[in-house]
Amino acid sequence: MHKVRDALLQAFRAPDSEQDLDGRNGGESAVLCFTVNQDGRLIKESVTLSSCAWAVGQTLSPGPHSDRWLTGFDEDNKRLLGRLLDLGDGKVQVERRPPEVSGASEPGLGPVAGLMSRLVVSAAKGGLGVAAGVAGAGLGPIAGAMAAKVIEGAGGELIDTAAARFAERVQGDGAAAGQDEDEGGEHEGAAEGPEQREVEAEEPPSEVGVKILDVYDLAAITRWVTDQLGVAVALRPDAIRVKSYQVVARHADESSGDIFLNSFYADDLEQVADAVAAGGAGTALLDYLSAEADLDAMHRFDVRRLPEVVRESVQPSSMPLGRWPADSDKPLVLSQQFAVNRVMASLGEDGGRGLYAVNGPPGTGKTTMLRDLIAALVVQRAERLAALARPEDAFAKKPRTWRTEETAGKSYPRTIHPLIPELTGFEIVIASSNNGAVENVTLEIPGARSIGEAWRGRAEYLAGPASLALEEDAWGAIAARLGRRGNRSDFVQRFWWGDQPKGSAGSKPDGDDPVLGLHRMLQLQANFHGPASARDTPWPGPDADADPPLGRETWQQAVRRFTRARDHVRALAAERQEIAEQLDRLAGPDALLEELESRESGARGALSLLRQEQRRVAAELVGHRQEHARRQAVVAAERTRLDLAEAVTRRGEEGVRAAELALHAHGASRPGLLRRMVTREPMRQWEAARLPLLSQREAADTRLAELESARAAQQAVLRSAQADVDQAWGAVLRAEARASACEQARERQVATAAEAGQRVAGRRREREAEQDRLAEARARWGDRVPGDAWLAAPDDRGAMESREQSAPWMDAAFADARSELFLAALDLHRALLATAPERMRKNLLAAMEVVKGQAPGDLDAGTVLAAWQMLFLVVPAVSTTFASVGRMFAGLGSEALGWLFVDEAGQAAPQAVVGALWRVRRAVVVGDPLQLEPVVPLPWTGQRRLAGHFSVDRRWAPAAASVQTLADRLNPYGTWLRDQEGEAIWLGSPLRVHRRCDRLMFDISNKIAYDGMMVYGVHRDQDDFALAQRSVWWDVPALPGEEKWNPAEGHALEITLDRIRTRIEEAVRQEAESAAELFTGELVGGGSGAEHKRRLNESVFVVSPFRDVVHGLGRVVGGSLTPKRYGTVHTTQGKEADIVILVLGTGAGQVGSRNWAAQKPNLLNVAVTRARRRLIVIGDHEAWSRHRYFEDLARHELMHRWTPRR
Repeated sequence: MHKVRDALLQAFRAPDSEQDLDGRNGGESAVLCFTVNQDGRLIKESVTLSSCAWAVGQTLSPGPHSDRWLTGFDEDNKRLLGRLLDLGDGKVQVERRPPEVSGASEPGLGPVAGLMSRLVVSAAKGGLGVAAGVAGAGLGPIAGAMAAKVIEGAGGELIDTAAARFAERVQGDGAAAGQDEDEGGEHEGAAEGPEQREVEAEEPPSEVGVKILDVYDLAAITRWVTDQLGVAVALRPDAIRVKSYQVVARHADESSGDIFLNSFYADDLEQVADAVAAGGAGTALLDYLSAEADLDAMHRFDVRRLPEVVRESVQPSSMPLGRWPADSDKPLVLSQQFAVNRVMASLGEDGGRGLYAVNGPPGTGKTTMLRDLIAALVVQRAERLAALARPEDAFAKKPRTWRTEETAGKSYPRTIHPLIPELTGFEIVIASSNNGAVENVTLEIPGARSIGEAWRGRAEYLAGPASLALEEDAWGAIAARLGRRGNRSDFVQRFWWGDQPKGSAGSKPDGDDPVLGLHRMLQLQANFHGPASARDTPWPGPDADADPPLGRETWQQAVRRFTRARDHVRALAAERQEIAEQLDRLAGPDALLEELESRESGARGALSLLRQEQRRVAAELVGHRQEHARRQAVVAAERTRLDLAEAVTRRGEEGVRAAELALHAHGASRPGLLRRMVTREPMRQWEAARLPLLSQREAADTRLAELESARAAQQAVLRSAQADVDQAWGAVLRAEARASACEQARERQVATAAEAGQRVAGRRREREAEQDRLAEARARWGDRVPGDAWLAAPDDRGAMESREQSAPWMDAAFADARSELFLAALDLHRALLATAPERMRKNLLAAMEVVKGQAPGDLDAGTVLAAWQMLFLVVPAVSTTFASVGRMFAGLGSEALGWLFVDEAGQAAPQAVVGALWRVRRAVVVGDPLQLEPVVPLPWTGQRRLAGHFSVDRRWAPAAASVQTLADRLNPYGTWLRDQEGEAIWLGSPLRVHRRCDRLMFDISNKIAYDGMMVYGVHRDQDDFALAQRSVWWDVPALPGEEKWNPAEGHALEITLDRIRTRIEEAVRQEAESAAELFTGELVGGGSGAEHKRRLNESVFVVSPFRDVVHGLGRVVGGSLTPKRYGTVHTTQGKEADIVILVLGTGAGQVGSRNWAAQKPNLLNVAVTRARRRLIVIGDHEAWSRHRYFEDLARHELMHRWTPRR
């Protein structure tokens, strides 16, 4: 692979300032691979040309700037493979040239496996895909001893190494014992990723060539293909790797399909890219593809800093109705339940779309969480079923049909009545890039051990067919291992047709009756089933005393039982929700009480003010009355004065009248005219007498005028005084009115205050009653009722750990009722099979052909989807690797299926999940970026150059991200975690309670990888473990030089295994003696060697960071441990054992290798957390303890260093 890297660096030259920081990648690949049968004849469909080698040739010529750069692979592939098929049929001559005839000056490729043989053809050179791959590996007899010797001479130790890898990968119906398909890539740039162990045979049987191929043929075709690809100088493929392994005789001419040489995803990615460009992608995929700039990072809820957000999401009303049938005393803990509830709240409602990321550190219960999601979805679909009046209403009226051909040439009709839309969208696909991961989930879920002891014997759903498929006792057909075609074929044969797997005694339930496949069960059920499938009375069968295999329960009976169970759960949830709301009210200030108290206080304050006002108004009234009286007195005085003025004025009037009378009388005495004429004296005397009279009258008039003026003034004064009296009276009246109003208001406010006081008292009584009910709830449900830990500050570690280990509201009664509902939901699904057996048999018969891959290739997408939906109706979840998604779900398009559960998403390259995401509406991505990262053979420098050439953000390069890290970005619920560099990392919805390892392993993992985020949830006596009293670092000095394998470490491993084996033997002997004394009173032997070996393999994992060390381990432990119990750290994620023995290896001078192992916490994190009870480290303590993370392990107080005496 380093040669591929060099070719990319040459083609995509970087600026001089950009350093090449890659190490030398020691992984290997091949230009082509194929399979031959036991005779050495080519199985034609097995031939695979390396698209990576083709792409290198194209990169060299015509080069990245040509329009023809990455086009034409299919045409070149067809042309080149055609030549190879001609060779297989003997149509092409091979010139056999031993190495001694080769000339140093001859251009092109040198010896291949030591030979210079070549094809005698005339063909133009061509340049030729883009995808990394790996070579098939090993050495085996293909052309006799001579050829084997030649090949061995060319390969040496490298061939042995490759053979060991291949032996662990290959697995088939007749695979040799001990073969392990779970080997994955690791240090030194291994080319095989975890998913690449999956071997597919898509179109058996394969056509077989005529010619028996020998080593000269192999060397010749290698040289010719290399020449045609134009990579002879750049890649120089000069060796041949051969692996010989056993297969079942009937499959001898079928391809084992080493198609893992090329990308599993290229075709699917191309299809999805076209769909996205055409607007044919759903929310889940589009969300996943969101650019960083489009993310709303400001609206994130850190669940560690905001526990109230978590508490709000785990209220009883937020719980899904269904729950996995686990023991009631082992509910989901807080972070698990939070994740389940948020998934269902954000994605589980009608029309829900999108993606939810869950971060699952080791031992935090990822599978346990996924089981509850399955239960929740099964119950949701059962609710839809319960709304149907008849079982027949579950199906569309119009069927879909096709004809299928058997090998004998006969054809048969197939008919499927699709499900109504209301029953679809609940399909669950569990996928991963790691075969072992998805198989762990789907093999664990149906197993009898996956349910609580209280439910064993009660929980059962198609247990017989499920046991056949699982090859061990199963309680229910909840999940199926599908994916590659071999798995699908096995599932159909066993689950549907009832084929008994070899050594399947353990898969039979108790009793002597044979275990039936579902097809036979439906046939027998149909014999019992009368025409009135929906009637409300049990239908009679041929034998009234015999039970049909799927039961006698009618549809209405099953619906009623489910409905009662659902109503019971809802009632329990409502009861607990009421307490939860009371708890919320009691936990903080009572808003209602505060409001009532405020109202009461306001009423009493208003009353006080009214009383003050009343007193003021009363005082004012007194003042006004006094003023009125005073002013009345003034009026009286002024009236007296007026009376006096009136009297004086009357006297003045009388004086005027008297003066006028005197003047009038004097006028009468005026001398007459004659007298005046006689003498003037009388007249003068009269005039003189008149003048005083005039003066008197004038004086009287003046006096009268003065008196009248005085009287008028007095009258004005009186009027003014009277007005003042009137005004004072008005003030009195107004004051009296105010006083009256105040009195009325006071009376009303007294009533208001009294009423407010009564309400306060009533609310206080209610609060006391709520406190009593809460106390009663605590007495009934114990610590399931949230306590004081929720009131503590977020940085209170003790309170946080208490919260995280709690299971709010999930008391035994509620948990059991939810589990009962899940089982009732399964029974309702079974009732559909039982009451419409013939319809379901025909539907599933058709569906199984699609599942097995035997349906016509041109079957329309709607029919393919209907077939898969029918399977998911019966089996809620199926598993696959990403590598098989495109083939398994061929024909299904955007958002065809309901749910995708991605497991071990931290190991998956970003591109791997795209095809699966495209086909679903909702995705739950579960993984941990702090465990194993994606295995990417192409070095980072090459990825960086390619990304730059295509203007792709480097965040999407496989080495820079994983499915988990990209999904984490999208979840608004999560936490910020600081890595060892102090950089903040956003993790989606973290699971936090670790319940696997003893303290040492937990402490190391929590410190080096999780910044203390995890909470220790193991509750057992950590000293009580007989097989190993303590964890030990066995100090073995490294050898000088560059060899990773140290035989002294192997010797230490032998001694360690011997000690463990001795203790196992002693434990078995003691158990046998106890059993004998209990049952027979006699002592018996200490057990068989097979039992000792079985227990040793169950108890121990041996791991190393390096493949070279693992190969050495194989020679040491081969007789004690099966290949699945030792391997590189990369093969162990998702597995666990009581004891993990970590053999470090490396020579004294291999500082670079140790630096590689310590560059991130991921590798050590995975290694130590595989161990439940004890960790034994074998390696150079001084050399390794200088390195980051390993230093923490070496210094931990529970890790005891032991250096044997020399």
